[in-house]
Amino acid sequence: MGYEASLEKAWGVFGAGLGNRRIRFLGDEYEVDFSKSEILSLSRNIKAKDYYKILILHYLAAENKIGDTNKDKWISFKETEGGKEYFPAFRKRAIEPILKKYGDNPALIFEVARPLGAEKMDAGSAAVSIEVFPGVKVGVVIWAKDDEFSADCNILFNETIKKILPTEDVAVLGGIVAHSL
Repeated sequence: MGYEASLEKAWGVFGAGLGNRRIRFLGDEYEVDFSKSEILSLSRNIKAKDYYKILILHYLAAENKIGDTNKDKWISFKETEGGKEYFPAFRKRAIEPILKKYGDNPALIFEVARPLGAEKMDAGSAAVSIEVFPGVKVGVVIWAKDDEFSADCNILFNETIKKILPTEDVAVLGGIVAHSL
């Protein structure tokens, strides 16, 4: 399934005559060329993946709403609109890959997340906060297994996410973060 219709709609939000714009996304810098409807990863000098483009464009279209939210309040995916219903798919897409990779040794996440600009969080057995866009953070919390419980993981978002991205984009973002780790 292609992203053509979603991309066309996302580009259509922006008026003509806009110049280029640079934006940080998940530890990389991207150049958005509105005249050519193209987004380029500056570190790798390649065109962004289509689903990255959609996230970047949706962020840019709503970034002025960041100041209206509490950037220090964390929410779970279940707290996004429709998140409870979509959570089983989100868990499979985003949480389980992290759990599979770090469940036996949560502390490994610190080293892997460092290139993404991650900061340690005081939660679980190991936790990191990653600023995926300016003013938008994703937190990954891992609990090590013990005698009573198996390892577990959760992905959190600062409350800003509810005003910036639709729930489907939040799910995609969670998957991107999971696979970047």
